[in-house]
Amino acid sequence: MEKRLTPSPRTLDDVDLQSRETIGQGWGKLERFTFRHRRHEGGWSDVVTRDVYTIGEVTCVLPYDPALDAVLLVEQFRPCGLVHGEATWLFEAIAGIIDPGETPADVAIREAQEEANCLIQDPVLIGPFWSSPGGYGERSYIFAARADLSSVGGIHGLDHEHEDIRAVVVPLADALAAINDGRIRDAKTALMIQWVALNLDRLK
Repeated sequence: MEKRLTPSPRTLDDVDLQSRETIGQGWGKLERFTFRHRRHEGGWSDVVTRDVYTIGEVTCVLPYDPALDAVLLVEQFRPCGLVHGEATWLFEAIAGIIDPGETPADVAIREAQEEANCLIQDPVLIGPFWSSPGGYGERSYIFAARADLSSVGGIHGLDHEHEDIRAVVVPLADALAAINDGRIRDAKTALMIQWVALNLDRLK
């Protein structure tokens, strides 16, 4: 059988990076890259220019309580909907930026405490993922973790980071249903909930 999902053997030698320019700097950085890359059938592509926005590397974690068969989600305002004239308060997994000197697992533990006053155990790495690889440089390290969610909930977050976060514990079955009915609209969170549902034995 053909190994269709075997990655092509590529390195940076297969990319001709001609220029890299910072064209915007705020909370994140907007860079313009001009490059060529090797084509699958041989030779080089045309010269391409692409803008890539990056805030940083992040960790995301979905706490799961085997006794309750429930997960912890957080709800907060996100500015993404302003682009389309929408008010977007979204249900998501816990997430935070990885600071220098921290491991992704360290951030999972820290952010669970900051965003939900939740103590997690033994974070299980689901994988590093690119959230929107066509124009966004964020690399996300995604975890699931066991937790006692029996007394978790309420409003949390750090004032100096302008956080206003509502933590909610919901049955896993309801979280899965929320992916289908539109209550959950964050792609990484949908992926994480489905992964937990398929890998309960790793979290018990």
